[in-house]
Amino acid sequence: MKKLSLPVITRRLRLIVTGSLNHLLFAMLLRKRFKAENAIVICGSIRSGSTWLAEMLSALDHHIQLFEPLHPKYVKEVKKHIPSPNWYVAPDEAWPEGETLFRRILAGRLVNPWILSQVKPGELPAAKQLVIKFVRANLMLPWLSRLDGLRAPVLVIRHPCGVISSQLNKQWPPGKQLLLSNPYLDNYPELRSACQSLSEPEELAALAWCLRYHAPLFSPAPQRFVLVSYEALVRNGAAELKRIYNAWGETVPAAAEAQIAQPSDTSTKDSMIRQGKDPLAGWKHKLTDTQITNILNVLKIFGMEFYSEALEPDYQALRKFGCSNNHDQ
Repeated sequence: MKKLSLPVITRRLRLIVTGSLNHLLFAMLLRKRFKAENAIVICGSIRSGSTWLAEMLSALDHHIQLFEPLHPKYVKEVKKHIPSPNWYVAPDEAWPEGETLFRRILAGRLVNPWILSQVKPGELPAAKQLVIKFVRANLMLPWLSRLDGLRAPVLVIRHPCGVISSQLNKQWPPGKQLLLSNPYLDNYPELRSACQSLSEPEELAALAWCLRYHAPLFSPAPQRFVLVSYEALVRNGAAELKRIYNAWGETVPAAAEAQIAQPSDTSTKDSMIRQGKDPLAGWKHKLTDTQITNILNVLKIFGMEFYSEALEPDYQALRKFGCSNNHDQ
């Protein structure tokens, strides 16, 4: 068993205590306050910057974050409806049980200490807006974004080398057979065949990254989500916030831009941003040339070459994905 560091233990204890208190307060004060159609939904992969954006938006007045309500370990009810990781739901699939589950989540009707662990107890009484973050919903996003009445979710994407260097550092190895057996690849047998020879840890991590983003990005039009890159948030966060709020037909709250400079609570002390360095450049120092080449070769298989050896993506290529800035929801 991996030994936990004192900071990790301290953080987990804090989350348990805070989450338990919040759960009690939420049940007393907020149980029926929220509507699913008002929820702000943020999706992304692990280590993509989705937590940073969720913290940015939930730091606004009267906003609180519901944290990872699809985590099967901490939210037991989820396993009844989503029995395996990277669960795929076709955009036009009839899934009434799933719709009931998500509408409960988005209306704040399914909460527990884990889900409420990121909220400061003093913020609960005045809460009016839920910000809900998922790193396990990408393959369901085209379906989720089509539910009647919901505002366009935000999908955060980050350079796979940045994501994978962080994942390899944390020793989160994906399982090859579980990835290749995903029902989504039934639609693309040529991709499944081309990935059979992948074996290096960084190749399998790249396969997982591609699977999680290919499904929403190559879903049929109209794509009713807002695609935002982590790199653009870092380089020009104000403009990206404007894109998000424009898609919702709203103006950027005055306090939102002030949160851009705040690092995520999940960033570690050895992260580039905590060290005052360029947060986009870390993978250049952590991955070998061979690892970078292997990762980018997997992207080529999936036709996702808007990321390269450059720190930033081909922004023009990314702009063709997701809904436009003309309130297309």
